[in-house]
Amino acid sequence: MILGNGRAQFLIATKGIPELQQSELLSPLLRHFLSCCLQTDEARRWSAQELLQHPFVTSAKPTSSLAPLVILVNNWKEKTGMRQ
Repeated sequence: MILGNGRAQFLIATKGIPELQQSELLSPLLRHFLSCCLQTDEARRWSAQELLQHPFVTSAKPTSSLAPLVILVNNWKEKTGMRQ
């Protein structure tokens, strides 16, 4: 379920940060990035500028690197009749 900002903030303030499901499947870098984003203490929470400098963001490949994968999936869908 997608929550509006106000509702999500209320739930986090009253119930704490929800635990990530299957967090062991996430890279340590992503887990650290999320912990920096989700700090309830404003003094400890990273600013947007700081988050943009986080290694998770700065080490990301350009979206163009996904093009071969998209082509591969589209070709597979055509061959299997799953094209929509």
